[in-house]
Amino acid sequence: MYKVMEPYIYRRHKKFMGPTSYKHIFFLLGTTAMATLPFSHTASAQTVSSGSGTVVNAGEVTASSGALNTLLKLPTKREIFNSTQSIKVVGRKQIKALGPAAGAAQALAVAPGVSIEADGTSGSPRAGISINGMKTGWGNIAGNSNDGTVMVTFDGVPMVDPAYGVWQASEIPNLSFIKGVSVTYGPGYPINRWYDNIGGGLNFVPIEPTAKAQADIGGYFGSYGARGTNFSFDTGEHDGWSAVFAGTIGRSGNYLSGYGFDNPSNNYAYYAKIIKKFPGGRISIGGFASRSSAYRPVPIPVSPNSQVTINGDNPITGNPYPGPIYSQQTTGFYNTLPKSIYYKRIPIRTYLIYSKFFDRLDSISSFHNILFYRYGERIHEHYDNYGQSNNVLIQYYNAHSQTFGDKAYFTFKLPYNTLSIGGYAVYNKFNSFLDYYNPNNPAVYSSGPNVGQPVLINGTPVNYSLAIPHNFHNSFLYETDLAAFAQDVIRPNKNIRLTPGLSVVSMHTDFVNNSLATFPYNTTTGLDSVVGVNGDRRPNSSTNFVEFEPSIGASYKINKNIALYANYSTAYKGVGGASGTYAHFDAATLKPQKSNQYQLGIKILIPNAPYLHHAIFSANYYHLNDLNQIIPIPIANQNYKRFASGSSVFHGFNIYFEDDPKYNIHVYANASFESANYSNYVTGGQSYNGLPISNVPWVTFNSGLYYSFFKSNILYQPRIWYQYTGSQNIYNNNTGLPTRNKLGGYGILNLGMKVALATPKTTFVHAIDFNVDLLNVLNNKYNAFEYYSGGGYYGVPGQLLAEPGAPFTAYGSLNVKFR
Repeated sequence: MYKVMEPYIYRRHKKFMGPTSYKHIFFLLGTTAMATLPFSHTASAQTVSSGSGTVVNAGEVTASSGALNTLLKLPTKREIFNSTQSIKVVGRKQIKALGPAAGAAQALAVAPGVSIEADGTSGSPRAGISINGMKTGWGNIAGNSNDGTVMVTFDGVPMVDPAYGVWQASEIPNLSFIKGVSVTYGPGYPINRWYDNIGGGLNFVPIEPTAKAQADIGGYFGSYGARGTNFSFDTGEHDGWSAVFAGTIGRSGNYLSGYGFDNPSNNYAYYAKIIKKFPGGRISIGGFASRSSAYRPVPIPVSPNSQVTINGDNPITGNPYPGPIYSQQTTGFYNTLPKSIYYKRIPIRTYLIYSKFFDRLDSISSFHNILFYRYGERIHEHYDNYGQSNNVLIQYYNAHSQTFGDKAYFTFKLPYNTLSIGGYAVYNKFNSFLDYYNPNNPAVYSSGPNVGQPVLINGTPVNYSLAIPHNFHNSFLYETDLAAFAQDVIRPNKNIRLTPGLSVVSMHTDFVNNSLATFPYNTTTGLDSVVGVNGDRRPNSSTNFVEFEPSIGASYKINKNIALYANYSTAYKGVGGASGTYAHFDAATLKPQKSNQYQLGIKILIPNAPYLHHAIFSANYYHLNDLNQIIPIPIANQNYKRFASGSSVFHGFNIYFEDDPKYNIHVYANASFESANYSNYVTGGQSYNGLPISNVPWVTFNSGLYYSFFKSNILYQPRIWYQYTGSQNIYNNNTGLPTRNKLGGYGILNLGMKVALATPKTTFVHAIDFNVDLLNVLNNKYNAFEYYSGGGYYGVPGQLLAEPGAPFTAYGSLNVKFR
């Protein structure tokens, strides 16, 4: 079916998706290259080795006296200790323990206050990510009221679509070339923000080119048919030039499977970076490309209902076909429907090209610039012969965008303070195309003088199709985000650090209703629906907002190992299109979403003491208000939603600890305790203030221990780690309201073993590593997500549906390092 469908869609949209983008890419690179010329003979700065082979620019190191810039590199423990913000780094050691098929979502599960809800064990399926209740991504739409509130960057470059506002975790489907992830809780410093930081920030930091040439090639296999390979090649440094090229390819089935269909997925990702050092600075050009495709299993009924069988509904009468009753209790905890009844395939593509420039202008000033282009595409191919309206059997959705941006700032190191001044400009073009239809049904007029009559083309009755769908929309959002910021770090003495900041942001959006041009048989005005249902219910409109974002932080060192800190910040994000906002609301009524947050905490850093080596401890209390929310509420048998408006309050504690008590032992622990409620929730003219926010665990906890020992020139490293997610409130799609009913907590125990073989220095093989990872070794059965259905999937309103978490899963991997 889709071999016919996709060329049609691409023909219709080729002017938005074609080679025109490459002109912008070459322009971007050329502009960056020319920008470096005036600075090619400025003051010099030495480069040093980090000890791990990575080249570090000393000019950048001196900038550590300023505000901690999490977009430049992974923060060190000392830098986190000195800052006035709450930041956690998920390092390479923890990433390696997650298994070779893990993706972006799995990496974040080991940070305090972060919970994930994914459709599978690999990085290809979609996932929802929550940082202290503020969310991004798709795990399940039900109750995700705070979605699109976390900024995600790759090497400091935005991956979030400005207009749509939501990031998909499968854009980074594998972690083989990810060095680490920095997690910022709350908006953070203005210098680190882009356009979507109101709830926090995630920066995925890739590996950097090394001083010496080397290579790494590996492969893995595992449960559910998982298999894949990864590689990285470093050129080493030559006359100031160095480069790295890395990639990964993988595929897997799913533990959610049944009746001959294992909901397969596949992915690839490639990354390259070239660096040129010159006296006083450096310029780099990077590129990232990824594609993930996964079949998303439908949520499973928890309890049996006679109206829900594995054979689906009669497409004419809507009555269920006889067969085994479908539920976790009757047909299996992990069993999914046959592909002939239901499937949804979700391909994701991302292309990112960027340039980063640094120059130390003189002894007190430096200049930074980040220039980027991103293309993103998200497609739904959906066949649903169960519960949905008979006219929306086949569903196709295509959202794609192009984004151009630049951030530039100067930093001045003064006697008692370090001041950064700059800004960014981002332009985005987003197109949303939706087409639902049943090719077996005759198309009829739904309104107008011919209501109820068949649609005639050249005098001949026609059926619903891509050209004449039953449900449809096609619209554009053009967004321009501008910001000017100042970030100061004041040090009146060696124990006190103050970090005042101010950002002025401008958010301009143009909404263009393109339904009439795309669906001339369905609508006569672009707003009405003479055939089917038009989701673009508003005419062209524009909004423009200018807001001030003040922030302040303070840190006081009681002694060299203990610091108290506090911070406050305000941030805004533009009115996003993830829920079709401009297509449903009068633009004059829209407001930008706003967050106010303050934090109070303590940090302890002990470099060397008995049983405490490189030890860091952090504990903080946070309080965040999320204001001016527009909350989507799914409706059964419709592709469009009704909405609630509201404001949320999140508060709680985050705690983490990391230590090497002995040279061969590494331990860590993270915990979070949270309360999340609506201070305001209005839908259908009714107020439901005080209800709990759904899908926010009241507690999350994880801890791990790694032990290393040598025997016969072989390194053995056994690992054990445990993850617990506490109870969370369930959303009711049928009523459009949060409930106080709970999904119970669950915990999983994991084991791993690494065996590393040393090789003689005379060989070109540097090391050979074997890894075995055993996840959920106790095979605990649990549901990771539950909600009450509105009847959209199975035609039974109020039925409790679930997405179970993964059972016991095993992986084996082999990596060979060359020098």
